Amino acid sequence: MEKTFKLKKGEALLLSDERGRRYLTGFDSSFGYALVTPSQKYFYTDKRYLSAAKDFLAGKGWQTEEFTDLSAVGARAAQSGAKNLLIDYAATTLKEYAALKAMKLPFKDANRRLESLFAVKDKEEIACVAKACEIAEKAFYKTLEFVKEGVSEKQLANELETRMLEYGAEKTSFDTIVAFGANSAVPHHKTGAAKLVRNTPVLMDFGCVYEGYCSDMTRTFVFGEPSDEFVDAYAAVLEANLAAEEHIRTGMECAAADKIARDALKIAGLDRAFTHSLGHGIGVAIHEYPTVGPRGTGKLKSGTVFSIEPAVYFEGKFGIRIEDTVVLKGGVKRLFKDEKNLILID
Repeated sequence: MEKTFKLKKGEALLLSDERGRRYLTGFDSSFGYALVTPSQKYFYTDKRYLSAAKDFLAGKGWQTEEFTDLSAVGARAAQSGAKNLLIDYAATTLKEYAALKAMKLPFKDANRRLESLFAVKDKEEIACVAKACEIAEKAFYKTLEFVKEGVSEKQLANELETRMLEYGAEKTSFDTIVAFGANSAVPHHKTGAAKLVRNTPVLMDFGCVYEGYCSDMTRTFVFGEPSDEFVDAYAAVLEANLAAEEHIRTGMECAAADKIARDALKIAGLDRAFTHSLGHGIGVAIHEYPTVGPRGTGKLKSGTVFSIEPAVYFEGKFGIRIEDTVVLKGGVKRLFKDEKNLILID
């Protein structure tokens, strides 16, 4: 699964970042350069990946070569007749920029064009994300069987990650978050040694990778009996989640999509406890364009895969986040199947 970047007259494109290379070539590597010229596509990498890259890219229009230095790559771009070299300013390192600048080939930033291209997923890509979601969801509900008094955050995280691998995941898509009690009020809590006691909220944020594509899921439940405050807050977050799923549409501004969930929480008087954006793009990286938030820019396009994750956080008490991975096809299509009602575990 590779994407095609359409060059304009006099352009060549050079990408050095892992995500960009993966989208253009379909090949996963920690090092390399992808060069697209008007007449040919080139993939440069070191000896660790050279043989595998040649095999993978054979017959796909890419010429695979061993990387020597950037000057050779830049010279190839100049020889192609390109008058401008497109790079991604958001991903090009200062060292790379300095080396390319020495070649005196004019630069242009391709970031917006690249983000727009990468954000829209085709059927095969969506199928991979959906499979990653299926694996993560199945693993989560299996892991609930291991929730008991005295279990630690790390133990639950390990159990969940083991299940995802068992069910077919390549790896986790980010460090799993398991947060007990007041720890759940920290949006990106570092999973630790805290042990579970009764009548405690549990927040789990996790995902996995399948065929290079990520899933992202958060569920919050209670071991024991919840407080009335928690039950009311959970109902408000779930309402915000469902409202966003129901009303977000293709062509909607990202900020307007965020406002749907934020307004739902405002009705419950909890909008100020929602301290981050509603969502983010998901693909070969866990956080991609677009940002679905108050300061998010651009419109949501059909085929965009992103998260919907309204939340509330009360420092020293608890946090609640309900997160789905979804795809936009006119309206929102959820890639998980559960009902998201509050789960209570005895």
